[in-house]
Amino acid sequence: MKAALVILVWSALLLAAGGVAFHLWRELEGVSLGFHGWLALGLGVGASLILGVGLMVLVFVSSRRGYDDAGGAPVGGKARGRDDAQR
Repeated sequence: MKAALVILVWSALLLAAGGVAFHLWRELEGVSLGFHGWLALGLGVGASLILGVGLMVLVFVSSRRGYDDAGGAPVGGKARGRDDAQR
């Protein structure tokens, strides 16, 4: 129940932000995007999504493999301290 409420609230906020952005976009008079503008916008959004998803995958994999534990050493591995790194 709590998860459904969180999803509902975030969805409503996202929809409201999209509505405000669309309204402001439509209020701009005399501004139009040609083919190259839409292409650049699409490529920018796509690259941002790919980068964001890729970084989140790295965080998830790092957490699952234990790289976030014991100062960056994998579980079962030996963590190097400052003295070991300087030798």
